[in-house]
Amino acid sequence: MKNIISLVLFAILGVGLCFSQEVVPSKIKEVTLFTNQALIKREASLRVKKGLNELFLEIEAFGLDRDSVSAKVYGEGSLYSVQFKEIYLKETPQKKIRELQEKIEELKEKKKSLVNQLSILGKQERFLDSVVDFSQTQIPEDLKTTFPKVDDLEKILGFLGRNLQSINQDREGFNKEIKELDEEIGVLEKELATLKRPHQKTKKVIEIVFDSKKDQPVKIEADYLVYNSRWQPLYKIDVPLNLGKINLVMFSKIRQKTGEDWKDIKLSISNVIPLRGVGLPTLSSWFLDVRKRVKRHRPGVDMFAALKGRQKAITFEEKEGAGLANFVYAIKKELPLSFEYQLPQTLTLESKDKDTLLPLFSKTLKGEFFYYVVPKVSPLTFLVCKTFSDKELLSGPLNVYFGGRFVGKTYLTEKKPNEEFYLNLGADREIKVKREKVKDKIKETFFGKIERKTVIRELAFKITVENLKEKPVKLKLLDSIPISRTDRIEVKNIKLTPEPKEKNYQDKEGVNLWEFDIQSKEKVEINIEFIVTYPKDIPIYGL
Repeated sequence: MKNIISLVLFAILGVGLCFSQEVVPSKIKEVTLFTNQALIKREASLRVKKGLNELFLEIEAFGLDRDSVSAKVYGEGSLYSVQFKEIYLKETPQKKIRELQEKIEELKEKKKSLVNQLSILGKQERFLDSVVDFSQTQIPEDLKTTFPKVDDLEKILGFLGRNLQSINQDREGFNKEIKELDEEIGVLEKELATLKRPHQKTKKVIEIVFDSKKDQPVKIEADYLVYNSRWQPLYKIDVPLNLGKINLVMFSKIRQKTGEDWKDIKLSISNVIPLRGVGLPTLSSWFLDVRKRVKRHRPGVDMFAALKGRQKAITFEEKEGAGLANFVYAIKKELPLSFEYQLPQTLTLESKDKDTLLPLFSKTLKGEFFYYVVPKVSPLTFLVCKTFSDKELLSGPLNVYFGGRFVGKTYLTEKKPNEEFYLNLGADREIKVKREKVKDKIKETFFGKIERKTVIRELAFKITVENLKEKPVKLKLLDSIPISRTDRIEVKNIKLTPEPKEKNYQDKEGVNLWEFDIQSKEKVEINIEFIVTYPKDIPIYGL
């Protein structure tokens, strides 16, 4: 109780107590990475004196949640307080500044030496050029008797050529070294300027006040949340050429720019959603009203449109060697609110503007393979794999490989367990599809001298599918008939031969699905016929 009163007096009155103050060297040991932040665990070991000890663990993170700071002290005594603080430096880090200045001067001297050597090369080159130029001039009469013979002259010219080539090679090497030195000097000068700035007079620390019962060694563990770090799933799915079982690998795509390097850490990847000022949802009343209808253009949605994007795929190279190395996968822990993946190896992740890919798990999925075509949109027939999700698959980019070759990129949205999703494995030119209009007939609009007010238009389409492969295939084909949105247009006498397996497919009015098992070298036909009637004096859109 006495110690607590003394501590309160110190805080309120600023009375100096016999604190043992020390900036303790610490190291990041563990990181739990969330989708938008990271939980950092630092550790430090030191000896403390009996009595009150004010210990500082320095933090270099750019941004952190002050309220998230906590600490534990393993030792005999009482822990009075743990808080984040910014303390003033007692002196400018002159030692670091001197070291940087000396390093910069050393590099500048090296650059000066290289520049001098370039100057010497220039003089040598000018001398050799003058000799070559002289050899190409008219020889005066009084020098002809002393001028070298042809053989000697060829040797001299060969010597000059070799030396000029050597000079050019040396010049390229010197220029490259000078460029590298300039870049290194620029980096060091920026660091030096940062240390000399006035705002560098403070440092961020976790302050721990510990009342030790005796002189003893203690261990400190401190936790805090930092921003500027994130991860997202990235998937690689590989379908074998024999259309067997599918291999799915989930990677974590990590980016950390916290300001602190994570060296030799244990890393865990978590899909928990950290709460930040989130309250429980509430429900408002549900009102219905009438509003003015606004026409909006809604382009048709292709179920494989995402695969046609121009995003560059992240490739995974396989290099030649004695054997194929396997990924080291994480250890999964199922928590009450989330999954967490612990990487088995220690890792180093520098605070840089770059991405790091780490594999989390691999799964074997079962797939249903079929061919898919929408001839009204495209004559290409796609090989498609339908597979199923589980509860571990989160939203993220998905790179699709077929027989080890990259074939496309899509985006996997988070799905319910056992919910199906489709993979486009590319177009197959051995399944030929043709859609043609075979009838477009408008009936006579005159009856004698009386003009009819209604147009009657008969339309017919024929779709032909031919399997050129040496094996049977399963095909799903989509086509549609027009749907009237007004009573002034009527679509009637619809004939679909053969009948589709499913009408209004996926709740899309007028869209029909046909499924066929087509044998090798076999052809199948679909015939679509209908009549459209509409007033003659209005324009019709969609026909």
